[in-house]
Amino acid sequence: MAAVKTQKWPPTEDDIKTIASSALNKSQDKDVSVLVYWLNDPNLMIFDPIHSCLAKTAYIVKKYEHNERSVLVRVGKED
Repeated sequence: MAAVKTQKWPPTEDDIKTIASSALNKSQDKDVSVLVYWLNDPNLMIFDPIHSCLAKTAYIVKKYEHNERSVLVRVGKED
């Protein structure tokens, strides 16, 4: 993933799209789910996060589709 320039909350739409693109490139799954904790380390992606184990923080959730694949991006403020 391209290094994130700033870590100000909330991330920009371009930041989230960068995460989505990187997740699709790193996974061969048709449907990808990824979690990033923005203020801790926005370059560390957690694939297939367990919903019941998510930190109690603010989240931005976006879903994108590309060539019959989808990626669900969850960006948590902090862990």
